[in-house]
Amino acid sequence: MTTYPLSEPATIHAADAADIVATGTLAECADQIQRLSAEARRSARIEMDDIDLEFGPAEIDALVQFLREESEGLSDQQISAIPERES
Repeated sequence: MTTYPLSEPATIHAADAADIVATGTLAECADQIQRLSAEARRSARIEMDDIDLEFGPAEIDALVQFLREESEGLSDQQISAIPERES
């Protein structure tokens, strides 16, 4: 398991370019990713602004799936455990 706070600032980039798609907290970016087209999601990545951590398309899918399964009481101030993707 990897842990990180959902309230940390993050940026969504197009995977093939340095273009910024959106900014916000990690939770907001995960929510914003869900609004993108399937094609855009497959070519996007989330970079944490203050932490050396990046999520590619497969990791984003795991993050979004985890947040969907979490209870509605999940606070964006909590540190959440996200299962690491198995290789």
